[in-house]
Amino acid sequence: MRYLLFPLSALFLLPVFLKSQTIQDATRYSMLEVTGTARSAGLGGGLGALGADFSVLSTNPAGLATFRRSEFTFTPSFTNTTNESLLEGLNATNSETKTNFNFNNIGLIISSKPLSTSWTNTAFGVGLNRLGNYNQRAYYEGTSFGSITDRWVDLANGLTPNELGFEEGLAYDAEAIYNPDENDPTYYLNDFDPNESVWRSQNIKRRGGYSELVLSYAGNYKERLMIGATMGIPFVNYEENKTYVESDKAGTNPVFNELTYTENLKTTGAGINLKVGAILRLNQMVRIGLAVHTPTGLALKDNYSSKLDYSYTLDGIAYSSPQESPDGNFEYRIRTPMRVIGSAGLLFSKSGFLTAEVEYLDYTKAKFIFNNSADGGDKAYEGELNQQINDKLTSAVNIRVGGEYALDKFRFRGGYSILKSPYSEGFDPAGTLSLGAGAWWSENFFMDIAYRHQMSSGQYSPYLYRGEPAQIITQDITRDQFLLTFGFKF
Repeated sequence: MRYLLFPLSALFLLPVFLKSQTIQDATRYSMLEVTGTARSAGLGGGLGALGADFSVLSTNPAGLATFRRSEFTFTPSFTNTTNESLLEGLNATNSETKTNFNFNNIGLIISSKPLSTSWTNTAFGVGLNRLGNYNQRAYYEGTSFGSITDRWVDLANGLTPNELGFEEGLAYDAEAIYNPDENDPTYYLNDFDPNESVWRSQNIKRRGGYSELVLSYAGNYKERLMIGATMGIPFVNYEENKTYVESDKAGTNPVFNELTYTENLKTTGAGINLKVGAILRLNQMVRIGLAVHTPTGLALKDNYSSKLDYSYTLDGIAYSSPQESPDGNFEYRIRTPMRVIGSAGLLFSKSGFLTAEVEYLDYTKAKFIFNNSADGGDKAYEGELNQQINDKLTSAVNIRVGGEYALDKFRFRGGYSILKSPYSEGFDPAGTLSLGAGAWWSENFFMDIAYRHQMSSGQYSPYLYRGEPAQIITQDITRDQFLLTFGFKF
């Protein structure tokens, strides 16, 4: 029998560390797509061996040396993301759409001729490229076995009330879990039978992006070898709001009525990396490129809060004790994997070109690094996260191919890219089809337009129970992006 408990917020909602860091953070900031300009996007993003586009400052900076004139570009973009989510079992698919506008690129190239006769030209570049778009909405609902309170009971068992952590302490304070035996303060129960069928839903809203400030310099040696380097300074801005609901819609549970669990997270930060690259011009037709990116060191700060409203009926009386956590924050670092990018390009006189790029990275090399001031529990969790990275992630080979056909002052482009999932299982590669066109309207002004259609699928779980996903939500995500680049030569 449940004992009636009074809220004990002062005791159980202490500002302890909420384990909001997950391996999804490591993959989110490691799985990047350099779309940059509309020209690059229309070609599938694989311009590493050809250059002459601002986007290559974030892939192979040697391509900066192919600029013969100075240039300024900026690229507004519009993105529409549709997420179709299905809760396992005999449930219906739900679809949510999120649209957003941002600037995908803004950059300045200054090209000059050095005093040395061996160097044909040098160039300096500065600006921003967008490498990640996190704007998305998702919603699912349906009936399946188990309850999120099973997780909270599992976390709480073996601990006294004043030892409970952030999540299970909130559940205890809101009376979603309770202690049935006053003689054993480390034993907890919930209001559900084992494997009880429960109606549930979750509304997820994500927003933000990953943009990189690039400072680059490159040189062209005798029209044969181009070398360059970029110092990248990425900026992270990510927000996530999740509202999870369970309800006794069928009226089969004699005690439980409904719970609503809300989680808010905002992550901000910046980092640094170095990219070096080279392009070898074998002949007038063939060019090959190679670039190496050092690991990116990101310094991040999480601001988080949560709220739980749990209602139940006991002896004919309805009870509800909504509880809110204190606002919390936590500072930490993530080191993302290094990258190696090989590329090749074939030029067909003035008719156009074909280009291809292969990127390799090992996601298991990502690493969480908590501050030295973190306590023993936090450091133990750091070890758990890094072990999860080793166990659940894998290496990846990403491929980008594209081509351009030139007709007078007009350009027509197409491309395709395959972005492999960082997870060893549960996710398929993301394929992106690209189309684009451009025109030189004068000697000093050009415009490019591009359309990207990306499809990906995978699985999501709202919570873990004894270390494994308790609920499986299959998601099919479609992203349509339109880009328009304005370019000025001088």
